Amino acid sequence: MKTELKNQLILQSLLAIISIIFLSSCSLMDLQEDKVKRQRSGILPPSRVFTASYDNVWRAALTVLKYSITEQNQETGHIETDYVKPSDGGWTRPDGGTNISAGMRYKISMSLVRVQTKNGSVGVKVTVDKKIERVRDFFSDPEPIDSDHLEEKALLYRIDRELVIEETLRKANPEVENNI
Repeated sequence: MKTELKNQLILQSLLAIISIIFLSSCSLMDLQEDKVKRQRSGILPPSRVFTASYDNVWRAALTVLKYSITEQNQETGHIETDYVKPSDGGWTRPDGGTNISAGMRYKISMSLVRVQTKNGSVGVKVTVDKKIERVRDFFSDPEPIDSDHLEEKALLYRIDRELVIEETLRKANPEVENNI
């Protein structure tokens, strides 16, 4: 009788352990699937088409980026900044909201592509992508965070302002353009 009771306890313990392992593995798979869905469901980064020349848009894009640039290739139309920590003077929200964590960092990538607009003129499409990460500790991988797209839209606005200023200066001083 004691051996039967002992065998039943062992069997119940094994079933309990197996069910715990099975249930935890299912929940881990759900977490991984949620992470993949979050990465795929992201909203496209803000972009805008400018009708200025490619060289002028390139110069304006370099002018508005106030961070250190790690990559820039005018032929491929790619600009990328180094990682910026918001606590070290990075972007702050205009509404004063603080979402600053010591482990947060981000980098900005700009893509410039020559396009033809609907009315047939040539333009430059600028796409600004802000990749935000939260680094929890030395051993874990950085966790991607969705952007609110405010800084990206502000950069596109500043590029537009730079192009307007450049065009106004060119119209005010036409002889300067001829000398260059």
